[in-house]
Order: sequence, then C-alpha cells, then structure tokens
Amino acid sequence: MSLSDNADPKVASSTPHAAPAPQQARVRRRRALTRVLAALAIVVTVAAAGGLVWQITAVTSPRTGTLTAPEAYPPAAPAPVLAGSDADAPLPDLATVMPGLLADPRLNGSLSASFADALTGEVIFEQESTTPLAPASSMKVVTAVAAFEHLGPEYRIPTTVVEGPTEDSVVLVAGGDPTLTIDGEGYYTPYAAGASLKELADLVLEARGGTAPSTVYLDTSVFTDTVSATGVTAAELVTSTGPMAPIMVDGGRMDNTEKYADHYPDPAMVAAKEFANLLGATTVEAGTAGDGAAELAVVHSAPMSALVDSFILTSDNLLSDAVALQTALVVEGAMTWAAMSTVHASTLEGLGVDTAGLVFHDGSGLSPDDRMTAEAFTQMLLGATGTQASSVFESLPVAGYSGTLEDRFGTAEEGEGVVRGKTGTLTQPTGVISLTGTLTTAAGRQLIFSLISNGHTTGPEAVETAMDEVTTAVSLCGC
Repeated sequence: MSLSDNADPKVASSTPHAAPAPQQARVRRRRALTRVLAALAIVVTVAAAGGLVWQITAVTSPRTGTLTAPEAYPPAAPAPVLAGSDADAPLPDLATVMPGLLADPRLNGSLSASFADALTGEVIFEQESTTPLAPASSMKVVTAVAAFEHLGPEYRIPTTVVEGPTEDSVVLVAGGDPTLTIDGEGYYTPYAAGASLKELADLVLEARGGTAPSTVYLDTSVFTDTVSATGVTAAELVTSTGPMAPIMVDGGRMDNTEKYADHYPDPAMVAAKEFANLLGATTVEAGTAGDGAAELAVVHSAPMSALVDSFILTSDNLLSDAVALQTALVVEGAMTWAAMSTVHASTLEGLGVDTAGLVFHDGSGLSPDDRMTAEAFTQMLLGATGTQASSVFESLPVAGYSGTLEDRFGTAEEGEGVVRGKTGTLTQPTGVISLTGTLTTAAGRQLIFSLISNGHTTGPEAVETAMDEVTTAVSLCGC
C-alpha cells in the first residue's frame, strides 16, 4: 500500500466552485452531517483504543475536548525478564555453601564442578574441576564457540550447482548443509529457515534458459570420513542422530515433524533425488564437479547464529556435528572428525583453556568417549566473553522458559529466568549428566559455571533436579 491512497492533487484544489442548488445543498448538508458523525465515531473508537476519554458536550457547538488520565491497569503479573548483572555487586563466598550442596546423595557419582566470576575471571569454587569426564551435550557449547570464533555469526553454508560434463547434465555440489528443505517448509525452519531445493532448482532452470537436464550428478567429495564419530553406535544413527553427509533435507529425517524420527541411511542421495525431481531430471548418479566448471546457482543456509540457536536450544546432535565439521572445513581444509578435533583443541587453547586430558570425537557430545572438564568449560566461556564467540551466551536456554530448560527447575522456581545453561544427558552409557552456563546472584553478580556428573546411580531426573537446585541456591546465595 502507498503512503497515501488519497494523494491526488485535485482533492486539494483551491479552485472556486459555483453555489449549489437548494436540493444539492440539502443533500450536501446530509452528507456533511454523515461525514461529521462518521468522523466522531472514528475519534471515539481511536480514543478508546488508546485508553483516552474524550468528553464531548455538544455536537453542534463543540468545545475543546477534555483529556483525562486513564486509570492504571497493571498486568496480573509482570512480564518475565532475565536477571541483570551488577559489576559492583559482591562476590558470593561459595566455599561456605557449596560443599554441603554437592554432598547431596543424588549426586553420588564423580562430580566435576567449577564456578567463576564472569567479570574478573576469578575462580570462586571448584571441586575435581580438572577431572576429565564425559560431558554429553554440553559439548555443543564447544562447537558453538568454535563456530562463532572462526566463522562468525553471519556465516552461511553454501550448496552449489555447476555445469556437468555434458550439456544435458549438472552437478549438485554438497557444501555441508543438513538443513535444506524441499519447498521452504521443514524441520529446521522454526529456528533456522534457510534454503530449499525448489529455490535451487528454479535458479538452475533460469540459468539454463528453462531447459531441464536429464542427469544430475551428486558431488559429496567435500566430506571424506566415516558417517559416525568414534563411540557412536549404529543404533544411534537411526534416531539420536543420522549418518553424516554433506547435504541433507531436514537433517535426513524421514518425518520432518519429529526430532527423533528415523533417518535415511543415505540422506545425500535422497536429497539429490528430490532435487532432480524438482529440476525435471530423470537420472541421478554420483560424480564430481570438473575443475573450473561454471557455476549455475548457489543457495545458502540460515546464518550461523540461527544454526547455533537451533542446535543449542533443541540439543540437535546431527546439526551440531555438521556445524563442527563445517568449521573444520573452513579452518583446516578438511571435513573430517580428526580435523574437527584439532579445531576444537586449538580454539580452546586460544581462549586460554588448559586442554590436558580433553578428547573431542564429535561436536555433539553423543560419543561417550568425549572428555571435558568443568574447569575447561568455565575457562572457555570466560575467554569467549572478549571475542565474537560471546554470541554463544545469547543461545543458551533460559531456566523455566526456553529450549531444554523449559521444563526444568520445577523444584527450584527461584532459578527461573536467572540460570541459563546447556544441558547434557547420555542414556548409553547411563550416568552422564551435565549443566554448563551462567547465572546471576541475588545481589547481581554474574557467574559462569559447569557441573558434570559421571557414574551416578540415582537416575538422570534425580541428578538434573539436584543440579537445578544447586545452581538456584547459588543464585540466591547471600553469603
């Protein structure tokens, strides 16, 4: 719609008009009165909508309207906001309260804990903080920090089509994006709406003058490793994650409405066939783009900030691994698990983290053979505060409100909106729970923390509840 639908200069003409005939005058008076009444109705409606009361005593000889202040109507409860930090707030003396909190019988396994001041970096409490343990999905925070540090929040993963070896063929060159959709609606679109195969096909047809090729070659040469990381079982490739590939639709899910849906055994070929159907091609084969092949079209994923939000909030194993491998490709020039491990280690070292004993088999934490320490997590987040990796703090779920913490803190409601963190749970093997993030004390001091439990026998829900209560107690600490 234009700014003004009545911007016709003739409407505002100042040219004099002849006096109307009596009948015309009566008609015009009626029309004028109708317009006045309509205008008054609009004024009253707008005034009511704005919470104003206009007192109009006479229509025929109106006086200046009287504006009266509306009566206050406060909401039943204030809108929730995140707790703010105060640089002048005192540091809590956690040494007096933490030993008792961590003696909770629900935390009967090996427990690594670290709490540090976000402003100064001072460690204010630690317990077995340098003991390497399986971190479960808290590992995704490492993947997020590495991606932000090396790629930046605006980075997008490309998917490209180039000319094929014959005039009647094209090559679909996979770039590592698992979030493609068929037609713009899919599993990842609520958090990370990116490119669709239909968009890519339309661009290719436009570049080819409307002529569809008969053959699509699929080039997956960018990914040169096994479909799963060390320690990840074949059974977990069915629902917990999927076989890794450098191109997928909806993360390779057969049902794009379910997080833990079954995954296709060969998600890259499934994506290529969907693309060929949209393009009008009849044959799909594996192939490799020729050197210097002309580009026909390219589409991109959502920005890295959206991808990180998605896999942090929903704890998506496949997407976090794909992002970790994409970071390895850009930094090390190889999309392999080994290159990813190298990038994770070097990233942490660059942030001042002691990496002794740390092991990175994947970017999701699904591998039970991964190893992190609570100290490494807090050191990493402290180091990230001064770099572009600080974007990771915006992605962390909020206790009681978002992501994997939305349904937590039921027994620790005071921590809702105050604690932010990435959860971690491994069911195979059992006894692995973690929580890593940040909180603000009642006095206003912001802390960074990490809790990792391995080998407990009380069950995941009991340990999660205990960690919720521990972090909430710290936030309420007046010590």
